[in-house]
Order: sequence, then structure tokens, then C-alpha cells
Amino acid sequence: MKKIMVDTYKLDRVSTRMAKDFGTIPKGHEEYYAYPLSVMEGNMLKLHRQESNRSGRQALTAIRMALLTVNGYIKQVEYDFSSHATSENQALLHGLLMGFDPFTNEQVHEVVMKETNSFDTKKYFMIPIKCLLRIEKSIKHWTKHLGPTGYFTFIENQMGQLIEQDDVMNFAILTEKEKL
Repeated sequence: MKKIMVDTYKLDRVSTRMAKDFGTIPKGHEEYYAYPLSVMEGNMLKLHRQESNRSGRQALTAIRMALLTVNGYIKQVEYDFSSHATSENQALLHGLLMGFDPFTNEQVHEVVMKETNSFDTKKYFMIPIKCLLRIEKSIKHWTKHLGPTGYFTFIENQMGQLIEQDDVMNFAILTEKEKL
């Protein structure tokens, strides 16, 4: 597998490229994506609770790294994040991937491989990509309006009472029966 070093340009451009290739969540259709969105956001909130110095900026980097990771699965390349990796964004990246990635989360792998005869990476990752792009937009918005940890403040206020006070990284998978 080809290995590609990630520079700032690749990291900054991945969202635009993925939005163009996979689309985004249409306004008014957020309800359909509620489970995967809430799991990804919940996992990041749990990680923020563990270490409150994890900021919106680090969450943005983690989102972009997750998008590149998924892009790597689709294009069969491996991205090297070493020049951008910090303990904070790596933890957030892991929390995001645990929410949907069958190559990171063994439980997801078992469910996905049981549900499908052949694994179509592009088709499977379309929903998580759209969710990651929506979360990125939310992080930018709340960081701008409430400061460096504004996104986490917003999420805590909106759904914090629904998120367990534990270290368990949850996951959500939409099966064929649940898709539009």
C-alpha cells in the first residue's frame, strides 16, 4: 500500500474534496443521520470530558484526519499524519473512528461483515463522511461564537445529559434496511 505524507494543504483541502465527491447532509434531513452524528459527537464529548484542554481546533484536525483515513481506505493508500499528530487530536481521531470504522473497531467490523456479502468502501463510508463534514461545520460555528472549546460547551449543553460518564466509545451503523 502506498504511503503518503500529509501536509497542511492536504489536511485543509480534504473536506472540500470529500463534500464534492460524497455530498453533505441536506438541510432538513439531519434526523436521518441522528444516530451516527450523536455517536461521533458523544465519543468526542467523552474524550473532552477526560481532558478539557482538547479544543475545537484539535477536533477539526481530528475530523480532517478521519476524512483522510476514510479516503485512504477508498483509494487504497495510507496517510502518514506524523507531522500533525498530537495526543489530543489522536485521541479525538480514535474516538471518531471507533464510532463507525470497521478497520478500527472490531465490533463494527463484525456487524458490517455480517450484514454484507461484499464490502463496498465508497458506499459504506458515504454516511460517516457526510456526518464528519456536518460536525466539522458545527465545530467551526461554535468555536467562532463561543471560543476554543465552544463546540464542546454546545454539545454538553445540548446532549450532555444523554452521554454516559464513561470511557466507552460507542458506534452506530445504518444498515441497508435503515437507508433512504
